[in-house]
Formats: sequence, structure tokens, C-alpha cells
Amino acid sequence: MVALPRARSSRRAILNQDQRIRLDGVTLPISQSDLCESAYDAGAIGFLAKFLVQTTLPHRRQRGSHYTRTDGRFTLRISDVGGAGLPYGSYPRLILIWMTSEAIRTASRELELGASLSRFMAELGLQATGGHWGTIPRFRDQMQRLVGAAISASWDSNTEGHHVAAGENLLLADRFQLWWTPQILPAAPPPTSSITLSANFFEQLVAAPVPLDLRAVRVLKQSPLALDLYSWATRRVSYLERPTLISWEALRRGFGAGYADTSQGRAKFRARVLDALGRVCRVYSALRLEIEDGGVLLLPSAPHIPRIAR
Repeated sequence: MVALPRARSSRRAILNQDQRIRLDGVTLPISQSDLCESAYDAGAIGFLAKFLVQTTLPHRRQRGSHYTRTDGRFTLRISDVGGAGLPYGSYPRLILIWMTSEAIRTASRELELGASLSRFMAELGLQATGGHWGTIPRFRDQMQRLVGAAISASWDSNTEGHHVAAGENLLLADRFQLWWTPQILPAAPPPTSSITLSANFFEQLVAAPVPLDLRAVRVLKQSPLALDLYSWATRRVSYLERPTLISWEALRRGFGAGYADTSQGRAKFRARVLDALGRVCRVYSALRLEIEDGGVLLLPSAPHIPRIAR
């Protein structure tokens, strides 16, 4: 049982060491994780760039060609420069995890996607299905949105009485060649699909990336909010030294794209966060947190991916 020096709220959900959640006096069991083998031993280590964990992509389709999210003094802006629209949902998040992991593994800006879309999707734990509502058209659409995006990351600070504004403008890809295998195979195999990351984007991907367990990513892949909160919590507790309350407003600024800034919109966002955190706790059983009226209280926890002694 988590012990705190004083009660901060009469209404809270507590993640206990016996892996049960208590909410308003009702106890709900959390199923034991099947992730008994370490991610290192299972060969299931993946990575996501730190700046993509701090603030996130849209969860739903966005109007227009620009998207902005802010976390404290950090602001992420995404622009559609390729004309396909802004990326959104789970698929571009999975693609970015793959890109970061592959860039680190190969130490190269040239990423080979494989001879077919189906093979690449299988690597991400996705079943390839055709048709208007199948996964292939939706995955292809999000891939094209992503490679046509430009990212602007900026931050400001006050240092010795001076206001400092800094940032970087990142084009995701210098060039790309994407071949989509039709249901009827062509006479000759198509060339290999590939993406050449821009030099600046590549540097951001490999600079202090956040390690993830790809088995957890596959479990959470249907929920973009759960993917976001898993990556965020993994990074945040890696340097957490004392209980820290993250207010609902701070969470909404970072993860609440598409939720109205009204009492109804905030209540809906809070309910979605509670559901997503429940999913995260099922795959990351060592994560310790409390849900309070004021926000989410993160407690020092064992990292999901333990550091390897050098």
C-alpha cells in the first residue's frame, strides 16, 4: 500500500503493490502481466525520440495544415508540407517508434521498410487487410501524412535576467519511396520501399531516446492516448525522486488535443485518461500512481526498461 504523509484528496485511485486499483472504495483486479521475460532478453526493446514524448501528435483528424501543443516552456508545431494532411491516431505513433528504433539500430538515416507494406506492418504487430475499411489503406494514408510533415520544436527560458527563445525546424524526410503491394502481385517484384530521414530529424531521434517495451506497445496500439501516457510515464519516472502531482490542466495541454476547453470536455478527457492509465498499468505493473481531484500523482517507480550498467 502506498503511504503518503497526508491525504491530498478524499477521492483517489491508488495503484498498490499488490496490483489492484481502488476507486471510491471499489477494488478492481488488475490482471498479471504476461511480460515475465525482460524486454532485453525477449529482444523487444524499442525507442521513441524524447521530444515526441514531451508533447504528442493529434489523436483525431485535424482541420487545417497546422497543429500546436505546449508542455510548460516547450512547444511542438506540426505542419503539413506534403499536402496529404496532418498525421493522427495510433499508426503514425507506431511508425515513429519504428523509425527511432531502426535509426538507432542501423545508425543510418536511410530506413528500409521492406518489399511490401504487409511485412512492415507485421513488424509493428498489425494485421494487413485490404478493402476500403482495411488496415492497409489507413496505414498508407498515415505514412504519407507523416513523411510529408515538418516539425518545429521551440522552448523559452529566463536565464540571468535574459529571456531566451530557441528551437529547431525539422523536416521529417529528405526523400521517400513507398511501394504498396496490390492484392494481385505484379510480374516483377517492386523496388524496396525506403525513407531517408533529414539530418536534423535523425539527430533528434537518436539524442537521448526513451526506451520502450515493444510488447507493451503492441498491447496498447489501439489507443493513441494509452501509447502517449505509457511513453510519458516511462520517461517521467526514470528521473522522478519524489511524489509529483501532474495537474489535469497540464495533462490536458500535453495530451488533450481534440477535447473542448469546457467543463464537459475536461470531464471527458479525465475519463479517457483514467481508462488509458488503467491499460498502461496492466502492462507496466511497477508503475505507482494515484488519481486525485487535482490530477495524477506520480510516485517514484522502478523504470519499465532497467538501465544497463556500463
